[in-house]
Amino acid sequence: MDYGNQDNRDNRGQHGRHEAPLAPKPVTIDGFYTADKKIKPDLFDKTAREIGESFYFYIKDFKIGVSITQLRRLFDEVKRYDQILEVSPDQWEAQLPYIRMIKSKVSYTVAKAIKQKLSDKETPEKKVYKNLASFIIQGIDLVKELKDYHVFVSLFEAVYGFYYEKAPKSRD
Repeated sequence: MDYGNQDNRDNRGQHGRHEAPLAPKPVTIDGFYTADKKIKPDLFDKTAREIGESFYFYIKDFKIGVSITQLRRLFDEVKRYDQILEVSPDQWEAQLPYIRMIKSKVSYTVAKAIKQKLSDKETPEKKVYKNLASFIIQGIDLVKELKDYHVFVSLFEAVYGFYYEKAPKSRD
């Protein structure tokens, strides 16, 4: 994944001056399926890893990123509807509006997290939260049928696993 400055752990220019750390860019999800309607082979591996890596960045030797607690709370919300639909797939039509409402919940969570970062400037820490919102909103926008939701939940689970593996030590 190209973050512009691959070794942003040092954060120093050629002349030793301090430069702002770079946050990873959001990963765009252009779909869950190949042209022949199969799940993309790299979706739960390479793509999930890239998305998880977009939720943190380095400042010197420290990782800073999305709160693991916030990420878990959002994952639990997504997973809750998946569990309802596993038991009652006939509830798809009734649950879809509530699934779409997750986008507003993630927007609120991200806005609240960003507001707590006192600066009005666009910081890398704010960008990783925006990457989180982008992932969830894009994913939910791709959900058209029940099977799409199951794929999104599996993708989120893979992203969560990859993020957790390298997550910054939390100050939750």
